[in-house]
Amino acid sequence: MTLAFAYVRASTQEEVRQGSNKRQKTIIREYAKSKDYELEFFEDRAKSGKNIQRPDFERMLKSLDAKPKVVIVAKIDRFARSLSDLLRMLEYLDQKGIGFISVNDPGIDTTTPNGRLLLQILGAFAEFERNMINSRTKAGREQAMNRGVKFGRPALKTRNGSFIDRRKVIELKERGLSARAIAKSMECSITPVLRILRENRLRAE
Repeated sequence: MTLAFAYVRASTQEEVRQGSNKRQKTIIREYAKSKDYELEFFEDRAKSGKNIQRPDFERMLKSLDAKPKVVIVAKIDRFARSLSDLLRMLEYLDQKGIGFISVNDPGIDTTTPNGRLLLQILGAFAEFERNMINSRTKAGREQAMNRGVKFGRPALKTRNGSFIDRRKVIELKERGLSARAIAKSMECSITPVLRILRENRLRAE
């Protein structure tokens, strides 16, 4: 028999009580029986799929050196909650020569040519979406700059609204004044003084 890893997950305790993981296992077992796969299960209970910080999910990834032929899930949202996460994980599996099958999602089977083609198409759409977002962000930034909007850290000001002279802060520090004394001298809070000193790698004492 061929080794296959099976991953099941329930997002909440309520899903666990309602038997979500048991149903997923049944679906995977029925599929594996027809393919003559020997299953090793990895199961997370009440763990969100929004990130990969899931104990058994991480244990599964660390166990891939056992060389399963495929990783099987009942449904793709049990494995990843975003297209970018899914593609990243499938690329990782592919680099190790391991396939991926989602039983209840027709076409999601990287052990077949059609399944690999579908994932390539999804990857192209994901890249297109990223490029569109970057393009819109850049255009919006340029329009804002044309209207006079300034980006970056806000200018540091004194209590009366005038700008803090950074060179004077450094000069007073070099004369031996403490950060608190500089702030009092320049009529500003100590926070911007500390920031200027830190940026110039000067001690605050």
